[in-house]
Amino acid sequence: MLSRKKIAIVGGGMSGLAAAFELSEDESLEITVIEGSESCGGKMKGYFNPHTNHFEEHSIRALSSTYFALFDIFKRAGILDMLLPVENYHFYESKSGKKVAIDRTESIKLETVKALIDTFDLSVSDMLSLAKKIAHHVNASDEEREQQKYQKAGSVMGIDDFSPRTREFIINWFGILTGARMESKAVDIMDSFVLMFLPMINSPNLPQGKTSKSYCFDRPTSEIVEALVNRLQKRGVTFTYQSRLQNYQQNTTTGAIRLSTTNQALDDIEFDACIFAVPHEVMWKLGMLEGVKKPFNDEWSFGTQFPMTSVPHALSHFTGKSYNLCFDAPWNIVFQIQHQGSFWRNVRFPTEYAYNLSATCSSPFNEGALYKKRFMQCTPLEAKHEILFQLGVTDETLRNDLVKNAIIDPIYLDYTDQWQHYAELETAELGIIQANQKRWVDLSQIYVRSAEDKEIGVCSPISNIFLAGEVVSVPGRWKIPTMEQASMSGKQAAQQIFNYFDIATQVNMDYATLENTKGYTLLEGLLSGLSALAKLMPDRK
Repeated sequence: MLSRKKIAIVGGGMSGLAAAFELSEDESLEITVIEGSESCGGKMKGYFNPHTNHFEEHSIRALSSTYFALFDIFKRAGILDMLLPVENYHFYESKSGKKVAIDRTESIKLETVKALIDTFDLSVSDMLSLAKKIAHHVNASDEEREQQKYQKAGSVMGIDDFSPRTREFIINWFGILTGARMESKAVDIMDSFVLMFLPMINSPNLPQGKTSKSYCFDRPTSEIVEALVNRLQKRGVTFTYQSRLQNYQQNTTTGAIRLSTTNQALDDIEFDACIFAVPHEVMWKLGMLEGVKKPFNDEWSFGTQFPMTSVPHALSHFTGKSYNLCFDAPWNIVFQIQHQGSFWRNVRFPTEYAYNLSATCSSPFNEGALYKKRFMQCTPLEAKHEILFQLGVTDETLRNDLVKNAIIDPIYLDYTDQWQHYAELETAELGIIQANQKRWVDLSQIYVRSAEDKEIGVCSPISNIFLAGEVVSVPGRWKIPTMEQASMSGKQAAQQIFNYFDIATQVNMDYATLENTKGYTLLEGLLSGLSALAKLMPDRK
């Protein structure tokens, strides 16, 4: 029997696990996943910690029904039914308590857009102008899309000409939903609008039962990851933990790769090929990103958990199976209230806390509403108060009770005066030093593709090293940086491994498309006329 080819997958996040799943279909490959921390999952980590009696989640997740790659992996791994349908997206303004529920079990309706405009006092002419640009983007030429890769989204949208109210709504909405900013690549933002507003073909693999445009996990995310890891182990995939990649060396005669890691566990093994499913800072450090002069910019994102005996009045409308967006929260906050009747249906909650408020912040560089500070300037106590205040819990006595047992992302955030050693980690970012000599350290920022960022392909400068992760471009016309892109990049890297060894396997890389593009050219003309008419009429917004 011929010796099996040794494959190293560096990184146990979703892209690395997707690559491992595809490659493990071929028994001629001996696969080792090398993970730098004590468990896999990357930004998908989240679990109940029995030692602290807390749910500890990096962030909450909503998965679109158009996630072909991710749902394909979940289906084949037998874990797809660990997802439950989202019934509503709630758009919520905490200052006024106003909200609009968007039914995720059907496509967005014109009446819903009208409700958003009326409820939140948005500009009709601005929204029509935006709709026109969305309709045009559906049929944008390849040349236009290529130009938009290097244009700022705000410039293409003309966001600076929007009314202040509508501008706040749009900027915060898409910062919350996709991590995209007005400085992001315009093509990403416009793709996001298309995915939100227009009918897309659903994945052929959806959870059983009622169909929704969005799904959430029915348990903390690390339990999903553990189930996937178990399937991979049964297939013979080996996992090595707490082994962070430091460098690599290629044998000039055989081309084999040796990896230098922090625990030296694999330093003597020669791998026939590797996938680096690692943060872009690591790729850059190792010379994998050709033409990139420095690592790309990242932004902080983190989850906060508030165990609750009961639900505050301001949040009482959000206890169902809904994904809730507080669009006027300066720190861009999405939240869910977890309990036995919500998404986490079979999860054992602490006896004294029947509810858990999960809040994820994605723009903490903005000045807060309560203390007028950025997150990096806040102590943990101030940050917890700030988050609750931004969500509409304005009563200080009530907040005092809620923050006692709250916790801020212990998975990837540390608040410490012993921060010096973190400076050696290429993926760590340090906040400002506060008066008490402590500072926040973020070990896992989110990557947002800025307009000037170079496109990164799956192939590296080394012929048998391939790249995967959120920084890697993937096939498909409509893309946003999500777990779907991470999963697709893993599939793409696996395909390159098969190709490298002349293995005939073809990885399924189907992706979502619009249900029907006919008529959008006519719609664009109609919307142009309506936009022009709206500008001639008094705009009450």
